[in-house]
Amino acid sequence: MNEVESEGEGEKANLLPLREIPTAPGIIGYVNVPINTSDVRAFKKEMGKLMDDPLGVSERLDEFLGTSIYSYEDLTAILRSLFNTEEREMIRQAGIREWEWRNPQSTPGAQKWPSQDPRWNAQTEEGRRSMIDMRNIIIQGIREAVPRGQNLSKVFGECQGKDETPTEWLERLRKSLQIYSGTDPDSPVGEVLLKTQFVAKSWEDIRKKLEKIEGWQEKGLQELLREA
Repeated sequence: MNEVESEGEGEKANLLPLREIPTAPGIIGYVNVPINTSDVRAFKKEMGKLMDDPLGVSERLDEFLGTSIYSYEDLTAILRSLFNTEEREMIRQAGIREWEWRNPQSTPGAQKWPSQDPRWNAQTEEGRRSMIDMRNIIIQGIREAVPRGQNLSKVFGECQGKDETPTEWLERLRKSLQIYSGTDPDSPVGEVLLKTQFVAKSWEDIRKKLEKIEGWQEKGLQELLREA
């Protein structure tokens, strides 16, 4: 079995997607074919950053996953390997929202991407359809995870002021995010945007200090504020 370590949570999960294999004349079966874990790690380096290029990330991940069918466990492990906690929640919320908008009379999005392993049966058409749908919802969620609009550039263009304390700087970011983009600062999307900008646009000495913290992307805003 191959294992991919979750950089966000320090967990490990087996990655064994399904592929079609002829089992007899005219009969197609589905078997687990392990993913090369070195390929997953290499892909993460080439994938790009969700906050910078969500469309590009979605296209590259879609291509990387290919035509294989991935179980709930596989997809969850891949997401944990590629994205931090807040990013995963952003992707899930966006994916569910898009699914329900596109399929208003269909199964609720929270059932298409459940929070617990639904134990879909890969040997049934219904089970495979559920796996494929979840994969597609993930890709769509990545595309729609980051708010769009010119006003967001006003938030990204701000930097910590010369005489501004870290607390004042964070509060100004919160207000700007809400005013210019309409994004709730306390939402998963807002949390990621604030955290990224707070660290990247702080005074240079503070930025370097925060970036040296192992796994700072997983830390809460208040914890980063204390460290600043």
